[in-house]
Amino acid sequence: MSRAAATRILIVALVFVTMSPDLNAADARMQIDHILIGINDLDQGIAEFEKATGVRPVYGGKHPSGTHNALISLGAGRYLEIIANQPNASDWVELNAFRHLTPVGWAISTTDVGATRAQLAASGLATNEPRAGSRVTLSGSTLSWNTFSLLEETEEAPFFIAWSSDSPHPSTTSPSGCNLVKWQVRAPASDSLVRLQGLLGAAFELLSEREIQFRLELRCPKGNVVFESPPAARDLSSRGHG
Repeated sequence: MSRAAATRILIVALVFVTMSPDLNAADARMQIDHILIGINDLDQGIAEFEKATGVRPVYGGKHPSGTHNALISLGAGRYLEIIANQPNASDWVELNAFRHLTPVGWAISTTDVGATRAQLAASGLATNEPRAGSRVTLSGSTLSWNTFSLLEETEEAPFFIAWSSDSPHPSTTSPSGCNLVKWQVRAPASDSLVRLQGLLGAAFELLSEREIQFRLELRCPKGNVVFESPPAARDLSSRGHG
């Protein structure tokens, strides 16, 4: 074979590789989006987090359902959401029982709802129909998104969120300084979570335990900080907040 012919074959091969569809594209679009920590009073939660970490959360805004939140960026497109009921509201009665910051749920982000739902379905994970959500920020602007969940939803399972293109991701507008070290889900053996972990890779640690428990570890200016839910704490993530 001549050098010219070999060069032409190499060029064709490179073009083919470049133009071939990425079979793992949907995988790349999914990652942990945010982790929710509940408390009975948002101001108390902000103060408690700042004291433990050295980073002060910024007020994120109000949800139409009656909750409000404060946020911290965890970098790499992820953030932490401290959530509580608004004064004189009790949309989530469970939140009122938390006197200290307690992990209550988590969300996985996607940039393509249709592709992600199809990928999950191909792995045997059916999902419900997407629903719209929003919250009003302190500046008065509205952030919006769509969420959906596994059809056979369990208390330890995440929900999925796709942010509207005109809504800046909270990880880009919230105070930085803390990074996610580990998100651990302890729960009875769950085939759904095992499959989901396979799709997400090592994004979270799954331990088989008799009771449900979340454990969050962050690296912050004051060192590593751990927030842990009591065993069998209820997961509130199906509310689909951002």
